[in-house]
Formats: sequence, C-alpha cells, structure tokens
Amino acid sequence: MTPQEPSDKILEQAALYALGALEGQEKDECEKSLSEESVMRQAVKDFQEVAGLLGTSVTPVAPPSVLRATLLKRIAAEQKDVQSATSAVSAEQSENSGLTFVRSTDDLWQDVAPGVRVKPLSFNKAQGRMTALARMAPHSNYAAHRHTEPEEFYVLEGSCFCGGQLLHVGDYHRAEAGTIHYETSSQDGCLMLIIFSPNNEILQAVSS
Repeated sequence: MTPQEPSDKILEQAALYALGALEGQEKDECEKSLSEESVMRQAVKDFQEVAGLLGTSVTPVAPPSVLRATLLKRIAAEQKDVQSATSAVSAEQSENSGLTFVRSTDDLWQDVAPGVRVKPLSFNKAQGRMTALARMAPHSNYAAHRHTEPEEFYVLEGSCFCGGQLLHVGDYHRAEAGTIHYETSSQDGCLMLIIFSPNNEILQAVSS
C-alpha cells in the first residue's frame, strides 16, 4: 500500500505546530488530528526534526559584552510592570468584595512636589477624600493650600511643621474644610498617614 501523502493544509499545520506557532482553537484542532491521523503525526515529527537542526546550521556569534546588562535591565523593568499591574488588579478585586489590601511592597508612590511623595491607599468617592501615606524628604516643603474637605494626619516617622506647630512621632492634626495650611515643611524628613482631598486649592507655588 502506498503511504498517503499529506495535503498542503496538513503540512502547513504540522510546520506551525512544530514551531510552537499555533494557539487556541487551531492548536486544539491540530492536537486532535495528531491523535487520530498517522499522516499528521509523521508530518509533525519530520518538521520537529528539521526545527531541531536549525540551531546547528549557523555559525555561533559571540554576543556584545553589554547585552547581558541590557537584558537584565529590561527583565527587571518588565517584572516591575507586571507587579504593578498585578497589584492594581488585586486591589480592584478586593475592593469589589468589600476588602482592600495594599502591601508594603506595592510600588504606588507618586511625586506630588519636590521631595514630597504620596502612596494612595484608598479613595472614598462619596466624601471625595483619599487615605494615603505621605513622605517628606529632609528640607522639603509643600505649597500653601486651602482645604476643600477636612484633612487629618498622623505622624509615623520624623517630624514636620504644619499649621504653625511642630509635630513629632505620634502627633495627630486635623484641619477643617475651608482652613488654610500656609506652610507644611520638614527639616529632618517625615512619614505621615494622611486623609485629605485631592481637590485642595493650591494657593502658591512650592518654594525651592
């Protein structure tokens, strides 16, 4: 009996499968054919043997010395993007279930002024107020602003000058809606847990 010759379609699918280029339904259909048709199995086997020889058919070339550093830098950047995306998805799913978790390793910090960074933790849409961590670098300050909603903060590390008072670790401060902070600064740096409105009215530029 003369062996059956594979059709052009079988050869095309077998070649793509051997190269790992099939996905989804096409891959499922090809694997079904592999289990049922000896012609498809033989065609895939032949292409896999050819694919395995491709790497030995060219002359090896030494990569540039900077390639390793470039690849590691790109991998690190991609991992950071994946972690950020995963954190965002996890946070969204948690909020939908009524539970919110923000990890210490979640890189959510945002620069809001020179030497001043904020890490959002949650946002109350009904009240228009955000809960966040705020970190001020040594010798940094924040612009004078009027509060559109009540603002509260608790000093976790260091110290800061706000509302005419020097606040230390463990100190709490609340400013009612309509009040003004003319100067918020930190000589030694500080970390605060703060509840505020992102819509506060800035009254002057941050001084350098």
